[in-house]
Amino acid sequence: MENKKKYYIERTDLNNKWDKFIYASPDSSKFLLSEYIELLNINVHAYFCYKSQEIMGAILCVPSEDEKSIVGNNFIIYDGLVYRDLSYLNRSQQYSEKYSIQECVADELSKIYSSIQLTLHPSILDIRPFLWFNYHNDEKKFVPDIRYTSFIDLKEFSKDIDYESLSLYKNASVARRQEIRYAIKKGIKFSEFKNVEKFIEFYLLTMNRQGIEPDANHLYTMKNLLNGLLKNDSIIMSQSSDINNKIGSMAIFLTYKNMAYYLFGANDPEMRDQHTGTSVIWNSFRMLAKKNIEYLDLEGINSPKRGWFKLSFGGNVQPYNRIRL
Repeated sequence: MENKKKYYIERTDLNNKWDKFIYASPDSSKFLLSEYIELLNINVHAYFCYKSQEIMGAILCVPSEDEKSIVGNNFIIYDGLVYRDLSYLNRSQQYSEKYSIQECVADELSKIYSSIQLTLHPSILDIRPFLWFNYHNDEKKFVPDIRYTSFIDLKEFSKDIDYESLSLYKNASVARRQEIRYAIKKGIKFSEFKNVEKFIEFYLLTMNRQGIEPDANHLYTMKNLLNGLLKNDSIIMSQSSDINNKIGSMAIFLTYKNMAYYLFGANDPEMRDQHTGTSVIWNSFRMLAKKNIEYLDLEGINSPKRGWFKLSFGGNVQPYNRIRL
């Protein structure tokens, strides 16, 4: 591509160069790495944003079948733009650099795709260049859709502290604290496991209770993804059961650096009143902390029921941006 601009984007492949840049970015997540994308067996368009000859940002796009739109993917929680590590610059310079990168990305992508949906990492809160795209005319504009998740600070769980003394427990809802106590009193058991087939079985029970019949392709992709992540030692699977060893709930966490992401959960509808749903999440906090995970992204509180449940554990609300052209 002949370049006449200081900032420009170029198409790239998901290779070692891509992964090295993504891993070094403070805005990255596991969802952007080639090993994760390859397990989904989907078409993606990847770009680097350059300043002259220096790579300043990366953009992952999941296109539509005709490749004319960016539509995203349900298994990729955060896609879109990430910046290079700019910690060598002062604060003012960092804002200026990020502004120029984002301005370039908004302009260039709008020339390639007729419509765009990107879900940015929670660390990217300043989206002014997207919002100001075509500001002075009546042409297409980017529209923000503010989303929310809950972040759990797990560092205190690595210490030998009684659960009632934990700040997270104190910040949890009355109902959630009660559920934690009931689970302990009833001897609810907690353990790790590595059985994708069993999880899929539980997942189907959960969906069926909600009157949802998962698409066969969705289930195939989920199964392939989980088997691959398990093989790569990138997920932690946990379960809780009653005193008779009947499993009630399961949870799966994706790990990346010092972060974990709540990926999937499932429950046995017949054991909804046995406190296993609370137990599997609460006990996973200490389990993850012992594996040197410092923060957990509960991955979305964007519906009333889901939001109430996840926030009841005492975490912080964290906004993130989904933008559409």
